[in-house]
Parts: sequence; structure tokens; C-alpha cells
Amino acid sequence: MINFMRRVPAGTFLIPMVVSMVIYSFWPSLFKIGGPTEAFFSSMGTNYIIGLLVFASGTTVDLHKIGKLLKHQGALVVFKIVLSIIYSFVFLYFFGLEGIWGISGLGFVAVIMSINPAINLSITDTYGEKDDAAIYPFAVIPSLPAIPLIIMSVYISGGLGEVDWTPVISVFFPLIVGIIFGNVDKEMGKIFGAAMPASLILLGWLLGQNMNMFEAIKSGVSGVIVTVIFMALTMPLMDFFETKILHYEGYSGIALSTVAGVTTAVPAIVAVALPQVSEYVVSATAQILTATIITNVFAPIIVRKLYGKRHH
Repeated sequence: MINFMRRVPAGTFLIPMVVSMVIYSFWPSLFKIGGPTEAFFSSMGTNYIIGLLVFASGTTVDLHKIGKLLKHQGALVVFKIVLSIIYSFVFLYFFGLEGIWGISGLGFVAVIMSINPAINLSITDTYGEKDDAAIYPFAVIPSLPAIPLIIMSVYISGGLGEVDWTPVISVFFPLIVGIIFGNVDKEMGKIFGAAMPASLILLGWLLGQNMNMFEAIKSGVSGVIVTVIFMALTMPLMDFFETKILHYEGYSGIALSTVAGVTTAVPAIVAVALPQVSEYVVSATAQILTATIITNVFAPIIVRKLYGKRHH
């Protein structure tokens, strides 16, 4: 089974996610019986696994090589964030909160900002370098509510008073602890680094539970449109930036042009702070779900085709 997943691009994350999504779309209460079973098999454990991945990736960070990581993966993440912020304000300026083609400002901002670091982690494990895994905790930040909330707050009220920075801080804490442990004792990196592939499989399973394929279907044309827009606006520029400006292979640029499952929580959290967008929460969540499924499936396929073409 593991060998089969490895043959599929990003399969160690993607296959458990798809299987979980299908199963839980039909049986949403499966394994919800309390105790260790529910804690391990249900989405209750999602944040724990994300925390474990952040900590484990931190233990693999060699402070002597941090410059190389920031020069490549770090530059890509920053470029994606800046690009997405620009797109967000352009969309809001021209189309407002109501949006266009059934895509609200909330839905667009949440989708365009998102990055799925699990796909990048899986792809770099196959096509990249070992040290690339350390970017995981930095790449997960755009998928959290903080940046979309900042953007929507600035657009609606022109201020940052409603922004909750706790989710961002909570990502950096296990990262810093992991970096300290990993640099004090290199064996920590070997032990926890080896746990990352297994954690990725579990993360795919857990995130899939929050993806109802029937809800994704309900998003209809608007969900597909926002996905196509996302891919068209991000993938070519990310690939160009990585290959022509940074002079790397280009696979991480594509991998980082994906939507994360955790982003489905963004609309509801933003709406708590900004009630003005509450009417768009349901449609935005469904559109994010559609974008997550499509980008997570197609990005690894695109990477594999690019790899074959560039190494032919």
C-alpha cells in the first residue's frame, strides 16, 4: 500500500485524504465513539498532527543552513503571500464583498491566500531536497485566518483591531521548540524527521474528514471558476519566479499553489470578527472545499509532467 502511494505524486498525503473524504461524506459520524478511537481516527487530532509536523520540521532545521532554506523555499512563500495580497485587494476594489460569478470577496481572499504545505512537503520529499521540509510551519501561515482577516478588516474598516494573532503564534511555538531541540541534539532531527512521512499520512486522513464531497458539488460552477482563477493566477507566476528568478527546478512553486483543507475554517472565523461577511460564509466554505480537492489532485500531476519534460 505504501509503495502504491509513493507512486502517486503526493500520494502519501493525497490518497488518505481522498479515501477519508469519500468515507466520511457517507458516514460523517464514523469512529465518533469517544476515547482513543475518536481521538486517533477522527478530526479531533488534526491540530495535534499539525503541531507534530511543525515541531518535527523544526528539528530538521540546521541553523547553519537556514540561509539556503530562506533563499529558496522562504522566498517562494513570501512571494506567494505578497502576490495573493495584491490579488485580494484588486478583487475587493473592483468587485467588493459581493464579488462576481457567485464568488464573494471572502471566498476569493480565503482561496487565493491559501497554501497547502502538506502537498509541498510530499512533493519535495520526492523531487526536492531533505532540508526543504523545514519550510512547513512557515508555509501553513497563509492558510490560517490571520492574513485573510487582516485583509478583510483593512478593506471593511481600515484597521487591524479585530485581528487575532494567536493562531500565528501557536504555529511558531512548536517550531521554535523543535529548532532548539534539533540544534542542541542532532539525533532529535533524525528521530522526528523520520516521523514526518507517517504524520503526513495521518494528516491527509484527518483533513479529509472535513471535506464533504456533496458540499463541494453544491458549490457548482462558482467553485470550479474560483479554482481555475486561483491556478491561473498563481501557478505560472510561481513557476516563473522559482525557475527564472531563483533558478531552481520549479516543483515547489507549483506545490505551493494549492489550497489547504484547514482553510475551510477561515470564512466562519473571519465572520465572527466581521459580521458584515457572515452571509457569504456557506458559499465561501463550499468554494474553498472545491478548490482544495481540485488543486490537491492536479498540482502533483502537473509537477510529475514538468519533471518528465525537464528531465527528458
